[in-house]
Order: sequence, then structure tokens, then C-alpha cells
Amino acid sequence: MVVRNLEEKSIFLPNNSLSLIAVDLLKVLKSSYNYRKLSNITGIPVSTLTRYLTGKTMPRGVKARKLIKNLIMNLNISSLLSHFTDGDGSLDLYEVMFNPNMIKIIAAHVLNEFAGMRITSLLALDNLSIPLTTYLSAITMRPFSIVSREPLPIKNSDMYTLILEDSKGVWPLCYWLYFKNVKKRESILIISSKTPEARLFNKLAQIIEKKNSEIVGFFSVVGSLEEFSRLNLKSNCRKYYIISED
Repeated sequence: MVVRNLEEKSIFLPNNSLSLIAVDLLKVLKSSYNYRKLSNITGIPVSTLTRYLTGKTMPRGVKARKLIKNLIMNLNISSLLSHFTDGDGSLDLYEVMFNPNMIKIIAAHVLNEFAGMRITSLLALDNLSIPLTTYLSAITMRPFSIVSREPLPIKNSDMYTLILEDSKGVWPLCYWLYFKNVKKRESILIISSKTPEARLFNKLAQIIEKKNSEIVGFFSVVGSLEEFSRLNLKSNCRKYYIISED
């Protein structure tokens, strides 16, 4: 994985977000490693790590960027995900996406991958991606919208219904798209647990385009190049996934 430059003045990352991300990652890893091992991984003295983890001080600026970079480089996220499997050995996305520690680890990878981009809002494409999107929204101070399989009592939002004809059933499939606090000309990062059905995504892309907004990034935990090719994404849209289905 390429570790990008998490610039302090990144358009996507507010200045204080780097500190919060770094400390969150340290807390996650502290449950598995002692201070000496963490010091070897990060290159930071034990005494400094102790102050970070006890809340006496926070890593800032260059120190925060260096800390996040070292943590991401030394985290084998594919190996971590391999611990979340169901009975037949397949990845259990429910267990992954509702695990607080994994949310923080995955979020750090997302922020690294899309660092420096102009992203003004986020969109959770499925229910499993809502916890991750919520965390990213809080860290980056960006609003987020959602796609739901059922109507929701969300006030003061633009609502769109997406109807997909189901060739295998009698009733069509319905989805509801809720834009919350989204303005014109948004640059949207879409968050998904897996590669979505092309019919659904392409209808969604049409609505976003009609709102004079743009999908600038797409992330999914599980992805497929073949499935990605069916999605109506512009060539300049940055696409990233962790586990390949190919």
C-alpha cells in the first residue's frame, strides 16, 4: 500500500484531525502491543507514547503525520481482516464494520488514500458502511448522506427514491437516498462495504450529477476491478479497496 503525504493543511483533513487519528490508532494497537513494541513500530520514545496514551499531550503537525505513517506501514490490514470470517471462511463484513477498533484502522487507510483531495461530503452506500462514514465525518468535519433500503424519518434533507426492477422477483427493489446538508457542487467520497450493484450505483451517479455535484472518490472494504468497471465513475475518480474479490 502506498503511504501518501498526510499534509497538515490537507483539504480533506482539518489540522486537529491528525492528532485524533494518531491517538485512536495508538489506543487500538496498545491492546495488542506493549509500550516497547509500540516504540519500535513508531520510532517514538516510550515516555512520549505514554503521555499520548494518557492524554497528557497530543502529537501535532509533523509528529502526528510521522506517527500515522509509521502505524499504517506496520499494520497488515489484510491480515487483521482475516480474523473476521464466518463458518465457510469468508470475510464477515458485519463483524468488521461494527468493530470499533477496525473502524479506526480502516478509516486511517481511507484518510491516507484520499489525503490532499478536495472532498466536501461523504456518502454511506449501505448500512454496513454507516459506522465508518460516521467516524470519518466526525474526524474530517464533513457532512454525510446515506442510501437506505427503507424510508427514514430524516428531516431537512433532500430525498430521492431509486427503483430497480427485479428480474427474479415480483416486486421491484427500492432504495432511498438522503442528502443531508449537501450544497451544490459537492465533491463526494462514497464509502461502501463492498462493490455495489452497477444498476443501483449508476442511478445514484445520475442523481448526483443532476445536483451539479461530483463523485471524486470511491472506497470499499471488498472490491473487484471487474465490478468497478461497470460503475459509472469518471476517469479522474480515485478508487480504492482493501480486499480483492478478483
